[in-house]
Amino acid sequence: MKKKKSPASGLLASDRDWHNNACLNYMSDHGTAYTEGYRRAADILIRHIDETARDQDFLVYPVVFLYRHHIELQIKQVTGLARRLLREHDSRGGDKVTHNLNSLWEVARKLLLQADDTLGHSHFRRVSDVVRALNEADLRATGFRYARTAEGGRSLEGIQYINTRRFGEQMAAASDDLDAIDNGLRYLLDLENEMLGHENGLY
Repeated sequence: MKKKKSPASGLLASDRDWHNNACLNYMSDHGTAYTEGYRRAADILIRHIDETARDQDFLVYPVVFLYRHHIELQIKQVTGLARRLLREHDSRGGDKVTHNLNSLWEVARKLLLQADDTLGHSHFRRVSDVVRALNEADLRATGFRYARTAEGGRSLEGIQYINTRRFGEQMAAASDDLDAIDNGLRYLLDLENEMLGHENGLY
């Protein structure tokens, strides 16, 4: 009987050059690693284009897709934190199954205003701007992944140029705003847990 190969020798395995071994599942909240990973990958590609003046016509697709997915994950993350603060459960799971950024952001904004009374519409402006632009260009989140639409036409018809530096700056600003909202919600959750601990005599 043929011996099965050890997982250590497979495709998804570590090796002796330790600096190339990526660690997975070591964070308590490993969703942050996903969210941050997509942004960092996009930033690295944008920097490569800016510093070398090369590959922009090829790298623009992963750049936009990576940043778009990053923003989608951030929106879903703050939505989940707001729901925890409000002790609300989304029985439909609507914000998990759709890639429509407008729909996700509409739900998130309403919950955020309820969960954190320090937030106002002015805190959402830059995120709303990039969400609107991305949704108009790529409603199904497939345009920067596939060259053809489901109907067989060309993807991204009508878009001729994208300045990757400018795109990255605007996406980073929106991402920073979502990060600030995320940190604020986590702070409120920590305060709430501390209060519950005092009430229950844990402190």
